[in-house]
Amino acid sequence: LKSARQRGRAISHGSECRSEPRARRTALFRAMSQPQEPKVEWCKLYLVLVGLCVCYFGKYFCTSDMYVVQAQFTDTQGISAKQLSSMFAMGYFMSMFGKVAAGGLCDAIGGRFVVLMAAGGYALCSVLFSLVPDSDNSFWMFLVLWGGIGFFALGLAWVSIVSVATNWIPKAYLGRLMGFVSMAPQLGDATARLCLAPFLDFGWRAVFQASAAVACGVTLPVLLFIGNKPASAAASEAAAPAAATAAPAATKPKGSYFSNLKVLLANPFLWVLCLLSGSLYGTRTLFLLYSTSFLSAAYCKDAASIAACHRSGHTMRATSMASSSYTLLGCVSVLLVGFLKDRLPARHRGATLTLFVAPLFIILAFLAASGPDLPFGLAAAMVALIGFCLFGPYKVLGAVFAVDVGGKELKSTCTAFMGVFDNLFAMLMLFGKGAIGEDWSTMFSALTILSSVSLLCAATVWVSDLRAHKRATARELAGPSAPLLLA
Repeated sequence: LKSARQRGRAISHGSECRSEPRARRTALFRAMSQPQEPKVEWCKLYLVLVGLCVCYFGKYFCTSDMYVVQAQFTDTQGISAKQLSSMFAMGYFMSMFGKVAAGGLCDAIGGRFVVLMAAGGYALCSVLFSLVPDSDNSFWMFLVLWGGIGFFALGLAWVSIVSVATNWIPKAYLGRLMGFVSMAPQLGDATARLCLAPFLDFGWRAVFQASAAVACGVTLPVLLFIGNKPASAAASEAAAPAAATAAPAATKPKGSYFSNLKVLLANPFLWVLCLLSGSLYGTRTLFLLYSTSFLSAAYCKDAASIAACHRSGHTMRATSMASSSYTLLGCVSVLLVGFLKDRLPARHRGATLTLFVAPLFIILAFLAASGPDLPFGLAAAMVALIGFCLFGPYKVLGAVFAVDVGGKELKSTCTAFMGVFDNLFAMLMLFGKGAIGEDWSTMFSALTILSSVSLLCAATVWVSDLRAHKRATARELAGPSAPLLLA
């Protein structure tokens, strides 16, 4: 009798094992077969990221120097406002070529070389800019050299920094740590303005020379201590060819750069992300340049003399302090969106975009209806909330989503494509703002339309992720034959 009971338990146990869901066994097999990620040296990783951020500060020393010396430069060199706008437009135009070049170079030979090339390029152009002699043709030399600064600083720099940083950061921490790296632009601009202001007493040429010297100095950590990728990653890649030779049937051959690029360009998801990134960057550019003017219009709407109120030092201090919340809350937003990107399941990565862009659309629609005719405190709060809703999604797109879409081989190329769309939208919005002047209602109406495009793209990303997760779950439940049936 006891032996029969034991046989019954064995049969029951066997039937339970056979009835275990196939998806669970498949997931267990995948987890066991996947290679373990190398151990992360956190102290070294943080030092590398800090070194990259400090290096990126050099880019802002060689671009924000013009904002510091703008009045002195235009007065002493006889540069008109129209000519200065042409210089800025040339910088944006050349940066598009720089981003395309950076994408290909980073994916082909590594981002560290491009970081050093960018730093040397914008430092050299800044020195040459300061040495342009006073003559009737000096404007054209200024135009060409500022275009060179745009190519190296606005084009190559960020794409190469992202390329190196993402080589070092483990994928599980990509969102939050790239959020940390993405704070470098805001901190770099503020640091450059504070450090360069004292050099104004020596003339604008001294400011440009000082910025070039600082740019070379902050590049030294990358030159001396930071590699293109961790030593463990380099060793595993060096061992990959031997493993492929030992088991050629189990290894998928690596395609060429152009064959991979062809597949990337045929992916509609890339163009959705480019459109989303460009529409957010266009909104960000207008607010970065004109938020103080909008707040000044709200501050002075009831003044007896509006022109005198705009020129008042009290007005400038109040609007400058209020507009700083736009950038500060934007930094908080970058960290928060990066953290949520890592913590939420993969199928909800688009939620981090949609849940921030939707309030942005509502705020801009409200401002389109009200214009500057609202209390100053409310206007300042709206500007701060726009920064909170805008910076996080925009920064995470180029720093994290580009890696997801482009993969290891084309992550820099994907970042470059997004950057080209960013500059195109920025130029279009700046031309539009110049055409409408101080008509704030029209400006906010245009931004509302642009944010509706952003919201549609963000929702498309979320829906696409949910559908991909549903298909993957269906394949796992159906078993090994599911891909053939679903195809």
